[in-house]
Amino acid sequence: TEAGRALKRIDWIEAAEQAFAVIASAGRDGRLPHSMLGAKKLFPALSSDYAAMANAAISLFEATGTSSYTELTGQFIAQLDQWHSDENNTGYYLTASDSSDVPIRIRGDVDEAIPSATGQIIEAMVLMSSLSGDLELQEKTWKVAEHAAGRAAHQAYGQAGIVNACALALEPLKLVLVDSAENPGLVPVANRNPDPRRIDTIVPVGSATNLPTLPGGVLPPTTEPGAWLCTGQVCLPVVADPDELEKLLRRA
Repeated sequence: TEAGRALKRIDWIEAAEQAFAVIASAGRDGRLPHSMLGAKKLFPALSSDYAAMANAAISLFEATGTSSYTELTGQFIAQLDQWHSDENNTGYYLTASDSSDVPIRIRGDVDEAIPSATGQIIEAMVLMSSLSGDLELQEKTWKVAEHAAGRAAHQAYGQAGIVNACALALEPLKLVLVDSAENPGLVPVANRNPDPRRIDTIVPVGSATNLPTLPGGVLPPTTEPGAWLCTGQVCLPVVADPDELEKLLRRA
């Protein structure tokens, strides 16, 4: 999805949407399978599966602006809370609480071929809390990240995913773009300057509904193009010139 945005390959984004839809529609009672082969599905999913799908949904929202992807992100995080949360709500186990073949539940803190489940979960929570402005989710994300960082400090290897995710939690970036749908000038700049720390929200000029909020619950004016780059709860002055936005994103 990110490559599709950066390289203007709409067909890649469409392929990502199709792959996502196949997995998301394979669920049962709102829960994802861990694997599929033909008609066979293995339930329940691991926490890393939900985290990967949550991050994929956010990425697809950035690329398409389709709000249903953010709703799915919330559902995936809710499934993590229901089936994978630990006793103190400070982190998540890799396996679901109703898994019948797991003698000991581990957390999934160690990176393998992909970042650890814990790292992916924190990343998804950071991006979702930044996108939604949900302060309760933001506080929970901090708590999960703090406990994960504490555990990582005592591990000898495989903690890059947690370290990276905690860095995102410390300095989340949010870019709100109001731009022309027919002749955009700011959106292409954001697309060719990707940043894994940043969540991008695009609003057509003249929109009056489904507006994203800036920190503090402020709604951006939509009468003319503009870009707001926010770090945590602080936003820089609005930028309307594409060249200025390019310089800003390269410095961020």
